[in-house]
Amino acid sequence: MSKYTLYTLIALLIPFPVSFFLSALIYRKRTIRVLWKALTAVLLSFVFISAISLCYLLPYAKAEEEAINALKSEDGLNYKETDNYYAFTNKETDSALIFFPGARVDEKAYSVLAKKISESNIDVYVIKAPFHLALFCIDAPDKIISETDYEYIYISGHSLGGAIASIYTAKNSDKIDGVIMLGSYPSETINDDISLLSIYGDKDGLLQKDAYEKKKENWPRNSQEYVIKGGNHSGFGLYGEQKGDSVAEITNEQQIEICAKQITEFINRN
Repeated sequence: MSKYTLYTLIALLIPFPVSFFLSALIYRKRTIRVLWKALTAVLLSFVFISAISLCYLLPYAKAEEEAINALKSEDGLNYKETDNYYAFTNKETDSALIFFPGARVDEKAYSVLAKKISESNIDVYVIKAPFHLALFCIDAPDKIISETDYEYIYISGHSLGGAIASIYTAKNSDKIDGVIMLGSYPSETINDDISLLSIYGDKDGLLQKDAYEKKKENWPRNSQEYVIKGGNHSGFGLYGEQKGDSVAEITNEQQIEICAKQITEFINRN
């Protein structure tokens, strides 16, 4: 169990004994049924858990100005935005990449990466996740796939977004040609008919390497790995340094450039 999972469990369990204590305190001098005391405690627990959840869900890493400025049509690329995603598209292409952002990261932080990939004649769709958590929109690619007619569909994601991309791929192997993990690993077994590319920085301070190596058993037969020298976990987007990450030895721009090159070459090969 990771420390983050442990902290989450503690945060969710603490409200219950506290609520029962407060309920007993509120009714300490009153003659009242145990049932009402229990209902009051449950209601207080719900309030506490809701407050704790909002404190966790609402804050997120915001996109830097350079990423915001990239959100526009130029050089033959068309930028469009809906309630569910934003995209950079070309006039003619048969390939699309659907991207899940990392947890609690502004989806716009990946605009430069998306744009660089799209410059190689690959349409890129970046999912807008509720509360910036891809966990809440695992099936989001369905809408994009159903409304378009691409011959080749690839799924990608950063960190938690990569894990969600692998879950979607495992459930929809007939729709997907390849999955690309950025600082992440697949949480479910990927069908051997699908190609996989894993990219991470050798200075990644958040990727759990033991789990990463163990989860290679979920990789399909046609899998490739690329390690960015000097890259870290936060460097795939433009949202600042993530807490707990190691200091990169290359710039964000360099890491994004390398990543985009590896992704486009992977898609073109497959």
